Amino acid sequence: MQNRNGKYEKVLLGIAAVIALGVAGYLVWTSQSFGDRLVRLNSSSRNDPGQPPTGLVTATVQRLSEKALWVSPVKKGKPVPLNKSILLVKKGDELFDLQLEQPQFRPPMTNKYLVENDLPDILSPNVGDLDPDGDGFSNLEEFNKNTSPRDPKDHPPFTDKLVLKRRITFDYILKLNSSSSPFQIRRLTPEPAKSVFVIPGADFGFDRGVERFKAISFEAKTVADPTVGEKDVSELTVLDKGTNKEFKLIRNEEMNLAEYEAEFEFILGDRPTRIVKKGDTFQIPGIGTTYRLLEIEETSAVIQPVDGGEPITINKG
Repeated sequence: MQNRNGKYEKVLLGIAAVIALGVAGYLVWTSQSFGDRLVRLNSSSRNDPGQPPTGLVTATVQRLSEKALWVSPVKKGKPVPLNKSILLVKKGDELFDLQLEQPQFRPPMTNKYLVENDLPDILSPNVGDLDPDGDGFSNLEEFNKNTSPRDPKDHPPFTDKLVLKRRITFDYILKLNSSSSPFQIRRLTPEPAKSVFVIPGADFGFDRGVERFKAISFEAKTVADPTVGEKDVSELTVLDKGTNKEFKLIRNEEMNLAEYEAEFEFILGDRPTRIVKKGDTFQIPGIGTTYRLLEIEETSAVIQPVDGGEPITINKG
C-alpha cells in the first residue's frame, strides 16, 4: 500500500511542475510588447516575383526621360504632319503615293482627283468607267469636265451624251443648159427631172405653185480649153428665196443644193433617236432645253441653245 501511494505522489508532482512551467511561460509572453511578438513569415508562393530588376527599371526610366527628335517627312516642299496618314497603293511592282502627283495611279485621272473624291474601287483597272453617283456619267467623263463623281446633281452637260448617228442627204441638182435668154435651167434631182426657161428678174420653180428661186443676173464668160479651144462658162446668178442665199449656175455644170437632216441619238437612258432638219429646233427628250440645228456635216453637226449660249459640236458616234 505504501509503494502505491508513493507513485501517486510522483505523478502529482510532475503535473504540478508542468502547470508551473506553463504559467511562467504565459507570464513572460504577456510581458512582451505587440511589436516584439509580431514575426514576419517568408512566403513560399510560386507567384512571388521576388526582388524587382532595379537595373532594368533604371535604364527604362532613363530612356523615357530622354528627348526624342521627330522630323516630319517633306512633300512638295512642305512638312507633312506626323499625325497624317499617307495612302500608299501597290500596282504590280510599283508603289504609288497618292498624296503625290506623280506617278499617276489611274491616268489620265490625277491622284488628287482619286483621293479628294474618295472614289470606291480605285484598285479596279476600270475605275474610270464606273459611275458611283449614278448620274449616267463615268468617273473619267466627270474628271474631263471637272464635275463631282459623288454628286448626281453635278455632272457634265447632257449634250455630251448626244451623238450624230447619221447625216441624211436630199440632193437637189440644177444645171444651166443655155447661155442665151430665156435661159434653160434643168432640175436633175429629185425626180422627175424638169426644165424651165427664165429671164433675169423672174421668179421660177419646178413644182406647181412653188416659186422657190429668182433669176438675178447673167454674165457671159469663156475660158481657153485645150480640147475645144474655147469653153463657155457663162454664169446665171440665182437667189434661193428659201434660204435667202445667192448661188451661181455655170453653163453645163451641175450645182447641188442638197438639203440635210441629222439623226441624233441620246445615249443616256432609254430615249428614241431624233431626226432634225437643218435650221429646225428640237429638244432632248426628258431634258427640256431647246436647240437649233445650225450645220450638218458628214461626221459632225453644230447645235445651239435657242435661249442663248455657245454653239455645240456634236460628233458622229
